[in-house]
Amino acid sequence: RYNYFNHNYYFLSFTMSEIDFYKRLNRLEKRRKGTDLTYNAFDSVTAGVTSFNEFDELKRTIEKWQIVSDKPSIRYAVGAMQEVSKRYTEISIETAKRIEKQLEPRLLNNHNIVTEYRLQGSVPLNIHIKGVSDVDLLVLNKSHYRTEGYLGTLRHDDIKILRELRNACTYELRQAYPAVTIDTTGAKSITLTGGSLPRDVDVVPSHWVETYEYQQQKHLYLRGVNILDNKTPTTLMNLPFKHIFYIDYKCKYYADGGLKKSIRLCKTIKADLVEEGKVIYLSSFDLASIMYHSNLENLKKGRTNALAIVLETKRFFDYLYHNPNYRNSLYTPDMTRKIFDSYQKETSLTTMSIALDKLVTEIRKDLGYLYDETIGSYPLVI
Repeated sequence: RYNYFNHNYYFLSFTMSEIDFYKRLNRLEKRRKGTDLTYNAFDSVTAGVTSFNEFDELKRTIEKWQIVSDKPSIRYAVGAMQEVSKRYTEISIETAKRIEKQLEPRLLNNHNIVTEYRLQGSVPLNIHIKGVSDVDLLVLNKSHYRTEGYLGTLRHDDIKILRELRNACTYELRQAYPAVTIDTTGAKSITLTGGSLPRDVDVVPSHWVETYEYQQQKHLYLRGVNILDNKTPTTLMNLPFKHIFYIDYKCKYYADGGLKKSIRLCKTIKADLVEEGKVIYLSSFDLASIMYHSNLENLKKGRTNALAIVLETKRFFDYLYHNPNYRNSLYTPDMTRKIFDSYQKETSLTTMSIALDKLVTEIRKDLGYLYDETIGSYPLVI
């Protein structure tokens, strides 16, 4: 691996750019606005959430990051950190709500299954980087739950109940959305694509788990969900709301918004590396978990100096690379597992770290700065 702390390397790097920012900026805009997608099957009347005209208007909108600087590296770095348009996110949530409004009465009236619904994943946490982002919708059997201590001993019953819910969901979704492609091959979710839906929706049959922590503290975010792996078959207990709560809390009260910006930056760089032929084994969940442990005071500086977030992200990835004992001790925010639980993730960390080093080098080149820390004082607010 290059020693990016060697200032002699920095002088050599000024002779050529290692990043094709034209391609990256083009992908960034397409990713955020969905301009590479078509909606020719979209029925604005039955969808009830938006229209062709609104989509066209959203696509034509010039976002602030696109005019923040004449330097391509800065436009890319700043754009990669920003949340997608509020309206794009609203459409994703509204699409999931449409599914809920169809499923809830059908499951009750036709199958006698009482359900409730929650979103999980990047959209409710607002760390998604795609304007046209798919949505994870948990369909929870409200009449059935487990305490954490009984998950293993009663797994056979849980598999049966969750399979019944999955089969009922599949049937009712096909009745409600005949023009939508409904894919049931996934182990954990039923995927809805196309037809009148402006977003893909992953429907995840599940039920509540009252964890030990929830039983003691009664905080709703400590409740777990039990989902079905239909291929094994077995059940898996997740803590999606604990993950969301802790990242949201740290970002809001300790990083002044900088934590989520850093996570979006990581996810954008990963997406571009994959487009450029690299294989990255760090998931969105992993990247969020990594930056959860970073220096929040440094991220907080992004409030007035946006590029300070890039510097802290680079610094922390470099630190993890050089300190394997610390790196391998880190747990996900929900404390369910260690972040770096495979060799492939460690190699992906190296790839991401080098990519961040190269980005900072290009920013320094565009700004004419020599030392990393001077970038953090560059007055850039967005």
